[in-house]
Amino acid sequence: MIKFKSIFLTLVLTVSFFACEQEQTEFKALPAPDMSSSSGESGSADFSKFVSIGGAYTAGFGDGGLLHSGLQPYSVGRMIAVQLAKAGGSSTFVQPDINSENGYFGAGDDGVAGTSDDEGRWFLSVSRSTGEQGISRAPGDYASVGTPYQGDMTAIQNFAVGKQTLGQFLVPNAAPYPVNPYYARFDASSGTVSSMAQMIGSGGTFFMAWLGAYDFLAHYARGGDENVFPEPTAATVVGPQFEQAVQAMVAGNPTWKGVVGTVPDVLASPFFQLIDPTASIPLDATDDAATLGQLAQLAGAYNQTVDGFAAQSLITSTEAAMRKLSWSAGVNALLVFDADLTDLGPYWDGMVLANQLTAEQRAMLEPYKQARMAKDGEIAHLLASSVIGTNVVEGDPTKGVFGVSAPLPDVYFLTGSELTYLETQRLTFNGMIKQAVATYGDGRIAVADFDGFFANLAGTMPATIDGTVVEYSFLPPTGMWSVDGLLPNGRGYTLMANKFIDAINNTFGATVPHGSPGDVPGTRLPATVD
Repeated sequence: MIKFKSIFLTLVLTVSFFACEQEQTEFKALPAPDMSSSSGESGSADFSKFVSIGGAYTAGFGDGGLLHSGLQPYSVGRMIAVQLAKAGGSSTFVQPDINSENGYFGAGDDGVAGTSDDEGRWFLSVSRSTGEQGISRAPGDYASVGTPYQGDMTAIQNFAVGKQTLGQFLVPNAAPYPVNPYYARFDASSGTVSSMAQMIGSGGTFFMAWLGAYDFLAHYARGGDENVFPEPTAATVVGPQFEQAVQAMVAGNPTWKGVVGTVPDVLASPFFQLIDPTASIPLDATDDAATLGQLAQLAGAYNQTVDGFAAQSLITSTEAAMRKLSWSAGVNALLVFDADLTDLGPYWDGMVLANQLTAEQRAMLEPYKQARMAKDGEIAHLLASSVIGTNVVEGDPTKGVFGVSAPLPDVYFLTGSELTYLETQRLTFNGMIKQAVATYGDGRIAVADFDGFFANLAGTMPATIDGTVVEYSFLPPTGMWSVDGLLPNGRGYTLMANKFIDAINNTFGATVPHGSPGDVPGTRLPATVD
């Protein structure tokens, strides 16, 4: 169970769970066009066969995986289809159901898929023994990912594939390209035709394509660590790939129309907002006196070498100032790894050769060769809450405590330079999406611009939408996010679908009604665990 150890996280949960018992919430109106009619018109579009393609949002991932029992039935693809059916579309929309209660997230601690510690969906939990609130994982269902879809693969209308990059949508799902098991299970071509080509050849009359969003989502969620998610998230890479997709969709079906989406402001999701990296490590002057003493010794030795390297112009004075370590009684910043920092290892090796450091002292400094304290404006994401304060070596705090005496690994943290790079690339890519549609869309493609989408919702919630209370959280019963805080739940996916519907109506003169978040379930209530 991920325990909400920090003061900030505990406060967030306490207020969210119990605010309704303490005071009446003031709900803000959410601006929206009048879509009170239960039916509409298609305008110049033809919705008789709707098909969709995209990543995690379009496929309906949530709660840390793909779950038929959870969010897959409320994917953005299906939520759009439900509303298009009220404006001349078909009531049939075929998705490759995963048929899994818990889904599959990862192999667990042993790193071996298909074993007893496989990780499945996240769920809110309360400890039976302590009453502590947190997030637990259900056992993973690895077999579900490898089990072929049992329906008619040639009838599929949602070609969305989770954990698939934009480039992978354009190539067959076979060597020499990376093979995605989520696609393999419903790939009617058995690895010979790309998912994009299959979508184009499906006989659709209207499409939705949300391509490239996962590329950015994955990099953000993995701390910008290219060793974990190596696909380059650069506009110079994904921009031409999107342009290729638009040209293929327009040329491959000369009569259909469709809608595409830009990449949302992912960093506004709860996954990236629940931890303050500059105030996450509380140290008490009395209870933690010994720890503070040890950290002071570490800071003194480390800072002395940093000053020395700056004096020798091996690093700049600016970098030296940024790298200084410091702890005091009260709330402290996280100790983090920063790949952009100069690797001090070779310089410390030189000090050993010059008899300025002993081999033992050099070994003790090794974890800090690219370490510093977190700064304002940087992000530690939700998964870090399960790591911060834990021992690097289980049961042995003398080997380091993550975030305190050992740097938080890069995969859990986004530095200022990583944020600047990724946000610049995201905004550039969004501009390239609009340009590609304007240049090659033949007037047949609408654009749903999701830039600022999440920030706008965060600023206007809690709200009442069609008589349903919706809040910007992952807590039941009103939250719009799934328990992972990164992907929406059915209510959030309905709001995303409505954004696409607005673009469709504005571009093609249609009057497709909005979906109501009250028609789909929110997050499940907490379950009791040991």
